[in-house]
Amino acid sequence: MDQRRTDWSADDINGGTVLVAALLVGIGSLLAMAGLSVACAALVAASRRWYHRVDLPPHEIARLKWEQAKAAAGAGAGAWCKTESKSYVPRSQRASS
Repeated sequence: MDQRRTDWSADDINGGTVLVAALLVGIGSLLAMAGLSVACAALVAASRRWYHRVDLPPHEIARLKWEQAKAAAGAGAGAWCKTESKSYVPRSQRASS
């Protein structure tokens, strides 16, 4: 019977390939962090421009947005109920076939 090794060995790993892979992961991580910082800077700049353009203080803006959200929810609920009452017919009132 042949005595061949079948277990894993560190000699099976190509060190050059692992080194290149680690280098690419590192470069990709640096590029991702740079892209994230540029995106954050753009968002901060846009937020500052918006804030300077608005004439209201932050608490007034929050209250206005809350009132808009309540109005939109009420309009949606009203439309839902109105549509349901127009098209829904209870089983007891349907003509039996």
